[in-house]
Amino acid sequence: MRLIILTLWLVALHPFSNVYANETDTKPALKVHFVNPGHQLENSTGLFWRNVSIAMEAVAADLDIQLTTSYANRNHILMKEQLLTALQSDADYLVVVDEKKAVTQLLKQIDKVNKPLLFIFNAPDDDVLIKKPKWLVGYIAPNNFDAGYKLARTLYNAALSRYSQDATINMFALYGDHLTDSAISRQHGLDLFLRQHPQVKLVHSDVANWSKSEGFRKSLGVLNHSKEINVIWAANDPIASGALLAARKVRPEDVPVVGGVNWDKIADNERAEISVGGHVLLGAAALIMLFDSHTDNKAFATDSNFEIFEPNNEEFHELIETMHNNELGKINFTRFSSTHPDTWQFSLQNLAKCLKEGC
Repeated sequence: MRLIILTLWLVALHPFSNVYANETDTKPALKVHFVNPGHQLENSTGLFWRNVSIAMEAVAADLDIQLTTSYANRNHILMKEQLLTALQSDADYLVVVDEKKAVTQLLKQIDKVNKPLLFIFNAPDDDVLIKKPKWLVGYIAPNNFDAGYKLARTLYNAALSRYSQDATINMFALYGDHLTDSAISRQHGLDLFLRQHPQVKLVHSDVANWSKSEGFRKSLGVLNHSKEINVIWAANDPIASGALLAARKVRPEDVPVVGGVNWDKIADNERAEISVGGHVLLGAAALIMLFDSHTDNKAFATDSNFEIFEPNNEEFHELIETMHNNELGKINFTRFSSTHPDTWQFSLQNLAKCLKEGC
């Protein structure tokens, strides 16, 4: 009898004892399969998609999520095959990116989708949104319009600072592609900035298909013929890097102000001075929101314009370096979950604060 009383007293005194831990450990971890549309290894379009997965892995480690990732290497046929395989897995949820609507095209051909799907970086087809099938958890997309606008504004301010406040700004724009939501929205953000600032002249524009090599090739010709260009707006950092290398080749004595989007890790001699980024962490935010939705048994907080873009100014240097060094484990991502007693909003500012002051 005394032994029983002593045991009960110890458990009450130490609520996180092995007795309690063994009980909670029996709860199965949430299983999530991410069908990543990009590359796991470095390529001409950069390491953006690999870095998306790295951030999600850091969240999964903190929230005890079993995360499986497959890489489609920008091959939409392979992506469809991986999605079909994931639908037959033991995952509780699938996370997908509907690049060029390849995912929703496939789902429309399946009689019965047997797993809930979360779309990140873009929304599914309008048909799907109207029907609201049971398998649709929701979607979260970054505000790419904001990214295009902020890049243009930051480039403009940097150009005025470099040259003079009354300098004539002649811009060359390199878009991502003609089809994806992100490319089109970033271009629209630039368009608004240009309408608001008629003193900025768009001398030439082209599409570089997110590629460093195309950014280089297309910039060579334009910069050779248009000597007045002093600003280059690029839809991502690899394009910006290619444009910068071309500018140094064509006119090393007068390199334009160059900027892109992504916060990519790029060698110092190839890195544009301006990068607007943060959306590489969108998958991390989505995974936390999915965990909270599942845990609280509430609807996923769908967001079509998630605010997650900022220029690479001093406030975010430590956060950017932490990502580049694969040290996101320094961040306590449980702090951004509704399961935490003092939840912080998921934002770049709070992530930077977490690194600086602790969380």
